[in-house]
Amino acid sequence: MKIQTRIALIFTLLTAGIIVALSIFIYIFARESTEKSFFHRLEVRSDIVGHAGLQEDKTQTSLYYDIKEKHLGDLPFEQHHIIKSGEIQKANSLRAVLPMPPAFYDQIVRKEPARYFANDTSYVGLNINQAGKTVIIISSAVDLYGLEEMNNLKNLLILGFFIAMVFVFSFGRLFSRQIFEPIRRIIRNVKGINAHNLNQRLVVDGTKDEIDALSNTFNEMLDRLEITFEMQNNFVSNASHEFRTPLTVISGEAQLGLSQPEIPDIARHSFQTIFRESEKLEHLTNSMLSLAQTGFDGKKEQWEQLRIDELILFVKANVDQIIPANNVEINFDELPDDERKLVVNGNETLLKAAFTNIVLNSCKYSDNKPVSIKIGADSSQVFIEVTDHGIGIPDREIAQIFVPFFRASNTDRYKGYGIGLPLTNNIIKMHQGSIVVRSEVGVGTSFITSLPFRY
Repeated sequence: MKIQTRIALIFTLLTAGIIVALSIFIYIFARESTEKSFFHRLEVRSDIVGHAGLQEDKTQTSLYYDIKEKHLGDLPFEQHHIIKSGEIQKANSLRAVLPMPPAFYDQIVRKEPARYFANDTSYVGLNINQAGKTVIIISSAVDLYGLEEMNNLKNLLILGFFIAMVFVFSFGRLFSRQIFEPIRRIIRNVKGINAHNLNQRLVVDGTKDEIDALSNTFNEMLDRLEITFEMQNNFVSNASHEFRTPLTVISGEAQLGLSQPEIPDIARHSFQTIFRESEKLEHLTNSMLSLAQTGFDGKKEQWEQLRIDELILFVKANVDQIIPANNVEINFDELPDDERKLVVNGNETLLKAAFTNIVLNSCKYSDNKPVSIKIGADSSQVFIEVTDHGIGIPDREIAQIFVPFFRASNTDRYKGYGIGLPLTNNIIKMHQGSIVVRSEVGVGTSFITSLPFRY
């Protein structure tokens, strides 16, 4: 998951928690306010009915009820239960029928307002004293309007929550996208910097924030890399000249000595040894220089669109010239139907050298037994698998075959310097590819090279 998406989600979750807490607070506050208001209205009616029950004069009783009807009206499912002094049986019957707890009746006895809510019904109890007479009245009603309002409020809060979440996440994505735009720009710029354009630098906006510091850090690193690469380039160029000149002189002097017909046999043998070893040293020097150059010398190389199948055909032709009696076969059975999956972006000379090294190694270390080259592709990469039936590589040494000058313990009878495979590995890495090696001693070795293709 991308960081900007994660930030948007975290921002949404935090906002959701705040909105939920605020919605619960609003709902509870509105509910308590509605309940208190309805309890008060019910208590006013209960008080009027209680005073009406204390009147001996029916005219006065009717007057109370007329006031209630004209000025207050009835509440939904309004009921009043009047208990006069001495009506113990009636009180016990009401206790058995009504759902209120004992604390409700204790409050009535203490002449405190008693309120209770159960099953959408509100209950109030009053203890009214007038002219030495006492009456207890228990009233109940249902606040249909209040319940409907609370239900509407609940639905509105839930709907508002989900709508708010959509907006919060959308704006959070937009916000995080804007925040990370400078970082994405840095990523795009850094991806565009390679050995071809090490002099390129990131743009510094001058905002003096963390992004500015990151850009400056990258630029400082690129400065160090450019200086290092330039030093290495100069070293390789100078070393190439300085090494080859004395080697040429040594080789020429040895040939001159061998051309003399009257030299003693021991001197001729010495000149032959000098000439042979100078050739080995020249080959080793050239290999070392090639290995070093693949690590940085991309400025001189031309990159283009190449077809892997055509490249492998050229490699086969090159191997035929070097080892005419080779048994290399190319298997085209797994070629992708889409020819675009065979096209890679790379340097033709380097890739030819890399695959030629692999195939020549397979021929050499299998004593010219059959070598198979298979080409295939998946959704993002093209694969070139070179399989031989040679001596194989010991398991403990496979991880070291790409180390310069390393040679496996079972290769003593084969000529080599341990340069070819490291050179090949460097070339493949330059092309954003990879090499996987599978080997078994006495059975053979497979080199599976993968390169990203270009649509």
